[in-house]
Amino acid sequence: MAQTEVPSTANNKETSQTKFIDHFEWIRGNNSNIHEFHVVGGYSFHSSRGFWGKIPKGNLGVLGLRYNRKILELNNIHTIEYVSELNISVHYSLSPTKFEYGSGEFSGFGGTPLGFQINLGKRNVIQPFFKTSTGFMYFKRPFPDERGRKFNFTLELGGGVEYMISQNFSFTLGYKYHHMSNFFLGTINPGIDSNIFYTGITIF
Repeated sequence: MAQTEVPSTANNKETSQTKFIDHFEWIRGNNSNIHEFHVVGGYSFHSSRGFWGKIPKGNLGVLGLRYNRKILELNNIHTIEYVSELNISVHYSLSPTKFEYGSGEFSGFGGTPLGFQINLGKRNVIQPFFKTSTGFMYFKRPFPDERGRKFNFTLELGGGVEYMISQNFSFTLGYKYHHMSNFFLGTINPGIDSNIFYTGITIF
């Protein structure tokens, strides 16, 4: 009478480890689509007295370079990416208001060294995504007036769609809710909330 072979605990453990490692198969060095380099430009037509920000009527223009690194996949369908961004040009324009905050032009630069993005449907031509990041902005003079600080912190949350034009090139349209404040390091900390609409191109 034939005996039924029962898989050993060691074999089960090895199979489980193999399945876990398979999740990372696509990010090995021979995959050319690990790194993504973006040129991104965005604009906010007005700021709002939102969740944290208290300064209205502020326009914001941003031009930046972004780097994405694929770090994980979910069910072989979606991807999670690490994101960092260098805002080489940042410009706020504040209009006078009834509130006792500054007005005028504020130019500087910034960066978001810590961010994450999830792309839905990594094999689709059009991929919706969600993104969040945190960083800083530095201006030539204190923001929003002399009671503020040149150095400010940022937090942003948003999403959009990425259109895969070719295997090594894509086009992005997105929106992000952008908050900036000095984290109570200045005499005042009104903060400013902007609705930024942006577009960009990506090279893989």
